[in-house]
Formats: sequence, structure tokens, C-alpha cells
Amino acid sequence: MPESFTEESSQRRNRSIRLAVITSFVSKFSTILLQLLSIPIAIRVLGRAEFGIFTTVNLTLSTMILLEVGIGPALTHGMSQAISNGDETRQRELGSTAFFLVAGISALAGLILGTVLLTVPLPTLFGSEFIGREAALRPALWTGLGIFVMLFLVNLTERMREGHLEVASNNLWGAVGNLMAAITVGVGIRFVPQVWFLVVAFNGAMLLAKVCNTVALWRKHPLVIPSLKYVRPAMAKHLFSDGIAFSTCCVVTGVVEYNFCGWMVGRTGGPAEVGLFGIFITLTVMQLGFVVMLSTPTWPAVAEALSRGDHAWARQAAKRLYLFGGGFAVCSAIGLTLVGPWVLPFWLGKDFSSIDRLLLACYCLYFIAHVWRHLNHAMMIGTGQVGKLLRIQLIESASVAILGALALHYSGIPALFATMGVVILSLTGTFLPKRVAGALKKRNDALPAIGS
Repeated sequence: MPESFTEESSQRRNRSIRLAVITSFVSKFSTILLQLLSIPIAIRVLGRAEFGIFTTVNLTLSTMILLEVGIGPALTHGMSQAISNGDETRQRELGSTAFFLVAGISALAGLILGTVLLTVPLPTLFGSEFIGREAALRPALWTGLGIFVMLFLVNLTERMREGHLEVASNNLWGAVGNLMAAITVGVGIRFVPQVWFLVVAFNGAMLLAKVCNTVALWRKHPLVIPSLKYVRPAMAKHLFSDGIAFSTCCVVTGVVEYNFCGWMVGRTGGPAEVGLFGIFITLTVMQLGFVVMLSTPTWPAVAEALSRGDHAWARQAAKRLYLFGGGFAVCSAIGLTLVGPWVLPFWLGKDFSSIDRLLLACYCLYFIAHVWRHLNHAMMIGTGQVGKLLRIQLIESASVAILGALALHYSGIPALFATMGVVILSLTGTFLPKRVAGALKKRNDALPAIGS
């Protein structure tokens, strides 16, 4: 039995997951507090249509944040390997190369989006229903663009924390950001009832918390402080190419199901319908957070276990994740379908009294499929199979976009959610579990070194 295959390593992984889950409860409580208190206040102060403009801004600008995720898994895998091997030079190279690579990408993304905002009329981008609302939409877009460019860069810190098995630190700083955002929105929106301020209140507080997390990471792990002399082009190429594969596989789901579908809803139904669609996106993010609190620390731990040859531990961790995530999704769907028609209008106000059980049932089908795919994505990343996601995910996302657009056009938002759920369960929901199971059964082969 290899020397690295030790009880101490298993205990360290288990401790990191337990601590991450415990701190995640704190983070998720603050997230729920933010959503439960701030969103109804914002809706009542701004109205459903203005809240729909805020949702449009967030969905539009969040596209560039999603691009960062692709570099994350490759960086986390590489950092985990370097730490396991005690390779300080590799840790310096990974930290510096990733930082300057993301800085360049964020600057380019900001330049492209800024050019679009300057040259393309907003009603052309978002639909004729937004004519006359440019005065509220344009300042919010420019304000959000500045914040999201900076968020793009500091989000890299969370991936480095994962490589160090320090997800708990991400959770604690996330909780701080959520609490600050809840206070800012709850108090400030009454004095500055503008869409741009809502963008600052929600996202600015999170940016400040992530900056603090970055500073704390650099103080604890000075090896990852960025320096140009440690930038390695070969490593940047690997991070970028692996990032393209992962972004194409995983980020495209968010772009299609949140951004593209939200854009379609806006063009067909206007700001009020986008507001309704945005509520369900919020519910998805809020509920998925309880699954993410286990999946986020689990997949780096699985990657670390496989790098040491501990397949038994990896299989047990995957089983635990699937049972928890799948069970949570089903229970949540049943509860929301049964009590949602009374609870949601009470929470959101009379503007959302049209939410009925059919709409909720269709959404819940999508939510179950969404969670199931998330679990499989996490384990595909943990088992080092990012590249194998590409083809099936492209087929699925293209099918969601085409069939979802048709369903929305003929039968509205309920049909859109139902169609997305069926497509997801039929494709990645069926094929990916087999890939994960096969990888966990194989004899361990060391993951390739970043930039080698």
C-alpha cells in the first residue's frame, strides 16, 4: 500500500468537508436572510417592472462572471497536487499565472461589454418592451459592469482556497458579504429607490467581502501572492485550454438557462415577466446553495483522494453527495409544489399572486434535473473528466435553447421550465452518472501536472 494512502489523509479530507458544511450553514442562513428580506423590500419599493430591470442587469452582466469558473477546476486540481507534493515553486507559478491570466481576460471582457453598451441601443438588445426605460437601465448596466469586472478577478481566490481544502473560509467571507448586502438593501433602498443602487447594494457588498478573503488568503499563504516573474506561458495555456473546455461544458448551462432564457422572456413578455422568471432563478440559486455546501468541498477532496490512490474514500464521498443532493431536491420540489401557491405571494406581494401550482410543478421538475446535473458535474470535475463533458453538454444546451424557445413561444414560462427539465434528465442526467461510476472504479492514474 502506498505511503500516501494514509488514515491521516482521509481524516484531513473528512475534517475539511465537515468544517465546510458547518460554515456553509452560516453562509446559507445569511443568503436566505438576504433573499427573504431584501427582495420583497426591493419589489415593493421599485415595483415588479423595475425589479425586472434589475434582474435583466444581473442576468446580462453575470455572463462574464461565469467565464471565470473554467479556470477554477484546473487551478484547484493543480494547487492540490502541488500542496500534496510540497512543491512551493509550483504553488507560486499557479497563483501568479492564474491571477494575471484572469486579469487579462476580465479586462478584455469588460472592454467588449463596454463597447456593446456604447454602440448598441438598449431596446435592440433587450426588446421593444424596454423602450422608455433606458434612464433606469443604462446607469445600472454601467455600475454593474464595473463591479462585475472586479468580481471576475477576486473570485479566483475561492478556487485557490478549494485547492488548499479551505472552503470553510470562503463560506465565512460569503456570509459576511450577504449580511452586509442585506443591511445595505434593507436600509438604503428606502432612501435611494433606484435600480443602480440595488445593483451596488447586492453586488458591491459581496465584492468587498471577496477582496477581504483575497487579502486573508495572501497573508496565510504568501506563496500564491501574484508576481510577474512566476508567470509561466505553458501553464497559462493549460489553464486557459482546460478552462475553455469546462466553460463550454458547464458555464454554457448558466448562460443558456439563466441569461438566454431570461432574455427570451424579456423579449416576449417585457420587464414584468423577467421579474417573475428572476424569482425562480433566485429560488434555484437559494435552494441549490444547500447542495453546493456539500458538493463544493467534496469534489476537491475526491480529486485529492484519487491523486493518492484512495478510491474507496472517493466512492463513499460520491455516494454521500448523491444521496444528500438527490434527496434534498425531491423533498424541496414536493414542498414547494404543495405550499408554494400560498407562501410565495405572501412573501413577494400581490404582484406575484398569479403563481399557481402548474407553474410550480413545472419549475420543480427543472429544479430536480438541475440539481442532478450539478451533482454529476461536480463528480466529473473531481474525477478529472472535464474534457469528456464537452460533447454531451453542447448537445444538451443547444436542445434546451431551441426546444425551450419553442415552448416559451407557444405555452409560456411553465412550458419552458418543463422542457428544460425533461431535456436535462434525458441527456446529462442519464449519461454522466455512468462516466462517474466508471472513473471511480478504475485503478488510479495520477492526474497530469499543470503546464507539464
